[in-house]
Amino acid sequence: MNKKFEDVIAEDGWLVYTNVGDSMFPLIREGNLLIIEAVKEPLRVGDIPLYQRDSGQYVLHRIVEIKNGKYSMKGDNRADVEKGITDKHIIGVLTGIVRNGKTYPVEATQEYILRNAKDLIYLVSCAVNEETPDVELLKEMDFTEIYRLAREHMLNSAVAFALEKVMPLPHAFEQAQTKAIRKLALFEIERTVITKELEKAGIWYLPLKGILLKDDYPESAMREMNDNDILVDNTRMNDVRTIMEGLGYTCEQYEEYNHDIYAKPPTLEFEMHRTLFPEDQFPLYYEYFKNIQEKLLQGKESAYCRQMTNEDFYLYVLTHTYKHYTHAGSGLRSLLDVYVFLRAHPDLDREYLDAELQKLEITDFEEKLRRLSQKAFTGAELHEQEQKMLDYLILSGSSGTCENQEYHRWEKNLGGDDSKESKRRFIKSRIFVSDDYVEKHYPFVARHKALYPLLLVWRPIKGVFTHPKGILTEYKKVKHFKKKEEP
Repeated sequence: MNKKFEDVIAEDGWLVYTNVGDSMFPLIREGNLLIIEAVKEPLRVGDIPLYQRDSGQYVLHRIVEIKNGKYSMKGDNRADVEKGITDKHIIGVLTGIVRNGKTYPVEATQEYILRNAKDLIYLVSCAVNEETPDVELLKEMDFTEIYRLAREHMLNSAVAFALEKVMPLPHAFEQAQTKAIRKLALFEIERTVITKELEKAGIWYLPLKGILLKDDYPESAMREMNDNDILVDNTRMNDVRTIMEGLGYTCEQYEEYNHDIYAKPPTLEFEMHRTLFPEDQFPLYYEYFKNIQEKLLQGKESAYCRQMTNEDFYLYVLTHTYKHYTHAGSGLRSLLDVYVFLRAHPDLDREYLDAELQKLEITDFEEKLRRLSQKAFTGAELHEQEQKMLDYLILSGSSGTCENQEYHRWEKNLGGDDSKESKRRFIKSRIFVSDDYVEKHYPFVARHKALYPLLLVWRPIKGVFTHPKGILTEYKKVKHFKKKEEP
């Protein structure tokens, strides 16, 4: 008869069992062996105890708060917090994790991710610098987590190119590399078909981002892409749609943003840009790049193909990166793009760049990103602020995070200020709405301005009945917003 966990701990002082579930992912995975020991000293926030609910269910979650002798527990991969756990529920505490025959320490989620990210950056550096990885270092790496991180940052193919120099590729990395090579070939073939149709119709076009950046990598397939971006003559968007649909693409977005999206199963997606940036969200960048066609050069491929100078392309890549960086976050691939591009184009006109960077108001960002890229992918030591910026990029992933997006949204709402005065000003603006807001949402009141005082009373009452939780949540977000030091 199997003994209960609490009986084993009471008799032996420790136990080992196999994990089931993903609530503590990525630190703990399905099938990992978990080493649980008896609690020998007071538990702290961050510890991961094994406890038993009143229902009899065993749970292994992290302590996120201790108050009045009660623990609040939360799975690293869960949103809900469980409160009211006491010492009587606690059976033991996690002290080790065994995966693939190796024992790993118990860490905070961020510590775990950042530690493994160092190995990821090392492998990517070997790939783009065409160096052979140290076999002894590889023996200590957690390839399961490196694969997950690399996938988040779209760097698995680059890692595969590094690993294949010294070892048979693990299946997951081999699959990622094969997929990247195949996808690159499909995009190349399909893009040729599309551009020929654009040329037949007399529509000029400008390839963007990864289409060009891949050529600066030692192997083009090191630079993974989900889609291809092409700027086209925005007076011909109806014709572009006719061409894309005629080639078997489904239009998934049209006239909703600054680019239209066309997809063809199983993997092809093209973003056909009207402008490089949307006017309503990024007016400064929109205005700067609005007439970019006046700066474009005729490409070598045809009379309708256009290309930027290396300097203007670098400015576009930086501005695009900064847009993501200050919205939801931007990942390691963006940093790698800068490193690879600058190495391939060492003779950029810095005087021109410096002047244009000032116009775009990203001078400081470019300098930080450029220096960090040089250091991160050559193994140089980082100072504290550079490490913070690198950590932000690592934890953002290639698409950013909801947490970053939420923070930057409130930072913008409050004008980058967390003072009481700024918060009062924002709350006041939500009560005493602008004329533009009234005209858009309450046109009848806009035409009869005498009703405005009634609107001030009616809106809060309506809000209480229709979305009270939303109002309370917004109030709490404003109240607790705290400005972070910029990474």
